[in-house]
Amino acid sequence: MKKTLVIAFVFAALWMLIKYVAFVMGMFTFGSVQVYVLINMLCLTGAIAVSLYLAKKSETESGNLLQDIRKALAGGMFYTLMVSIFLYVFYAKIHPAYNDYQINQAKELLEDPKNIEKIRSKNPDLENKSDKEIRTMSMRQSKQIANPSFTFVISLLALTLYAILNSMVIAIIYRKLLFKQVKTNS
Repeated sequence: MKKTLVIAFVFAALWMLIKYVAFVMGMFTFGSVQVYVLINMLCLTGAIAVSLYLAKKSETESGNLLQDIRKALAGGMFYTLMVSIFLYVFYAKIHPAYNDYQINQAKELLEDPKNIEKIRSKNPDLENKSDKEIRTMSMRQSKQIANPSFTFVISLLALTLYAILNSMVIAIIYRKLLFKQVKTNS
């Protein structure tokens, strides 16, 4: 179990280092978030795969699939918690300008009457609202979404779901391909 947490810590630290160095070097621009999301997914997959591989390699007797998923999830959840906390700190303290950028983007979109009409057409409850009321409601929603606490909760949720899915898939792949059970005819 300790190996699993160490592996997860190493992969989480690697991702945090990549994100922070990119920010310091000016490579983390306002439109480049997708690259870091993909690197995050790759690191989480690596943490789960390596930690489960080492756990399976060192076990003396074969367990069942649920035990393998549990072992994989231990590292995945530790990674998830570390990265989510880092994201909160990053957007709250290190780079709060990103939140302001998101709010300004929402303001620009809401200044276009066509976008107000799109919002109104998608939600029948807004048919009787004025443009100003719709802008106010949309800006309140944008500020909530740009809040670092919201980012923390969403990243925790998304990474947890991704870790669960990855743990299941990787455990099945390892059981079927890497650690096949040789059936004996007795």
